Amino acid sequence: MVESPFQYGSLATKDNFIDRVSERASLKQMLFSGINVSLISPRRWGKSSLVKMAMDELTSERKDVRVCYLDAFSIDSMEDFYSKFASAVLSCTSNKIEKAWSDAKKYLGGIIPGLTVSDGLNDIITINFRHNPLNDNQSQILDLPEKIASDKRIRVIVCIDEFQQLAEMDGYEELEGKMRSVWQHHKNVSYCFYGSKKYMMMQIFNDSQKPFYRFSETMFLGKIAQEDWVPFIVGGFRKTNKSISEEFAVEICEHTESHSWYIQQLSYFVWSDTDKEVSQEIMNRAYRRIIDTNAPMFMSDVEKLTASQREMLKAIIAGETQLSSAGAREKYRLGNLTTITRNKKILETKAFVDSNDGALEISDPIFRAWFAEKYMA
Repeated sequence: MVESPFQYGSLATKDNFIDRVSERASLKQMLFSGINVSLISPRRWGKSSLVKMAMDELTSERKDVRVCYLDAFSIDSMEDFYSKFASAVLSCTSNKIEKAWSDAKKYLGGIIPGLTVSDGLNDIITINFRHNPLNDNQSQILDLPEKIASDKRIRVIVCIDEFQQLAEMDGYEELEGKMRSVWQHHKNVSYCFYGSKKYMMMQIFNDSQKPFYRFSETMFLGKIAQEDWVPFIVGGFRKTNKSISEEFAVEICEHTESHSWYIQQLSYFVWSDTDKEVSQEIMNRAYRRIIDTNAPMFMSDVEKLTASQREMLKAIIAGETQLSSAGAREKYRLGNLTTITRNKKILETKAFVDSNDGALEISDPIFRAWFAEKYMA
């Protein structure tokens, strides 16, 4: 059995990572120089892969750099955040399990957490604050990376994926203020916040009334150019003794609008259905398959919307730019002006739509095709 040259559903490896040369260089330079970064792009555009690749390059070049990764998507409480934050910092800054245990006692002192150590191949520790009162120890936990970095004379970079999810937890406003008040004094630690909900990330980092205002440099991640994708697709087929023309590779890019996740997924579907050479019939089947494969997830998301919110999606897909006009409100049953304003905010917050120079658009090309087929045919 031949391994597929196309990868999706996990972080892109070195062989599957495309371009992003300037973005990698900027990210490395800023974070190593002590400049915090907030990285924003729609879902599945490759933020996590970019951060991992850039940090892997940096740690291979600088032995005094340690990178800690924290995924905020599954964090459901303040205690959970502090537990996972401390665990991530101790795991990435301690070389041995024995040393991690020693560091936990040294730096967390009187907090006395529950501590477990995995017996797998990786040295991973887990701090548990759920059964220990946090009281006034939050600042001590948030200061942990700076204390360790200063003592060990290293630079620590803390990367928090889907950072905007923290804003949906009870108590986030207090946490936000504490994070800013502690982290702004860190001299040996940099923070990389990345998220897929543009509206929420902009609220956190670009609102002058919020604690994180001007705390970081904002980077907007664009799409990888079609001219970089085409040779990657053609080369992937060639490596496995299969053939795809540049024209069909371009068609894959056009179907997916150069969306990183979907290019890899559609390329895989085409590749897996090809014996020797790609045909138009194979392309058509693969495109049908990508829509059908993602349909259950799309359906689950759309079922949570109200009727007026679905009507707004229809209007946006149809190219309606004046959603508040009397004609659009009547044609699409959008409701009154208050309802329209509220629905715009909800659709942006849930990442169904993005705002580009004030105009709303649906950035997910496969969702757009599925929705139009399901609700507008």
